[in-house]
Amino acid sequence: MNLNSNKNFVDYVTKLYKNADEEIFSFEYDSQKYWLKKARTTKSNLIHKLFYKLTNIDILLPVEKKSAKESLIFETSKIERLKEIGIQTPNIAFKNDDFFVLEDSGRMVNSYIRKRDITKEKMYYYIDLMLNVLALIHNNSEYHGGAQARNFIYKEGKVTVIDFEDSFDKNISLETLQFRDLILFLLSLTKTRASFELDYDFIINEYIKLVPKNKDFKSKLKDLANKISFLITFSQNKFVKKIIGRDGEGFFKLFVVLKNL
Repeated sequence: MNLNSNKNFVDYVTKLYKNADEEIFSFEYDSQKYWLKKARTTKSNLIHKLFYKLTNIDILLPVEKKSAKESLIFETSKIERLKEIGIQTPNIAFKNDDFFVLEDSGRMVNSYIRKRDITKEKMYYYIDLMLNVLALIHNNSEYHGGAQARNFIYKEGKVTVIDFEDSFDKNISLETLQFRDLILFLLSLTKTRASFELDYDFIINEYIKLVPKNKDFKSKLKDLANKISFLITFSQNKFVKKIIGRDGEGFFKLFVVLKNL
């Protein structure tokens, strides 16, 4: 429900915006939970750009530089555009040049799949829901830009997608951006604490069934893993493992799997 015309609500969220230090935070109004997100610039740092230039790895694609206002307009417009084509996105309750407010959509899928006691049935239930939403985005000639499990929100059997502020150079092909989405999605699954190993081959095949136009993504993933095989070997060093931490270890663990597809 758009509350732009509700003066009390507008006054309330404007006061919250002015007094809050956080860029994104939740609040309640009239027994309803909302999220306020401040306009913020988007850009990649120099190290990010350098690594991409040296490796040409899709996941390291630098994001497009945008002002805070440009970023806000881009994200809210994309939320509305995706909603119009049937993709579950949050309702925008209010927006101006400085911030926007979203209705709460539930809990991050990430919070469910990272539980140590999650069953295989539940794990693949959430993965299936996320894959279907990602496929719907890709089949409608769109990309997410941040397709990690934390940006899929679950409530009552439905998944809502959030966080669309990242955009990319217009010369980057849609196929490349969708391939990047899939890599980010797979990487986010490495952070699960489940007692069992995920079947990434199965997950990739399920994605391809849903998005047949991207059937070559499986071979592209294997090619990418082979391309960085020297880094994979380097990551096995005990000292390096300590430096890169659990997230880095998950990254290389995934690419070992992809190399053997």
